[in-house]
Amino acid sequence: PSYGKFSNFSSLQDIPGGEDPTDPAQDGGNGGSHSQGDSLRSPGSSAPALSIQQDDVLRILKEFLRNFEKLRDEGPPKEIQDVRDNSRDGEYWESMTSIIPERTLKLWDALGAALLEYHKVLTRRSELFSEATTLQQENS
Repeated sequence: PSYGKFSNFSSLQDIPGGEDPTDPAQDGGNGGSHSQGDSLRSPGSSAPALSIQQDDVLRILKEFLRNFEKLRDEGPPKEIQDVRDNSRDGEYWESMTSIIPERTLKLWDALGAALLEYHKVLTRRSELFSEATTLQQENS
């Protein structure tokens, strides 16, 4: 079996201390049972356990990380890059410019101008109110 792009090992026998878990001739004469320290197992997994010697775990992980960094530097695989067709993006965004009707845009512009005028009126009223309060205090 192949272990993907992450490993240079083509089979379990290529891993130092690796075994084929389905081969009864490699069970070391212990009836197929392994101590917890001799193998790595996925709890609840129905797949056969992959046996790796404790001394080899760190070396295998380092090799995996080296190969993983190379894959990250290369970017996404070519088949993923070509999946999205962006030839109609310009057409899509052009259609979005007319999603709000021209009549509504004119209405919003008119409302914006009216609100600016109303703000000027309120500002002037505030100034006049402050001036009236000051005059009242002077006359009291």
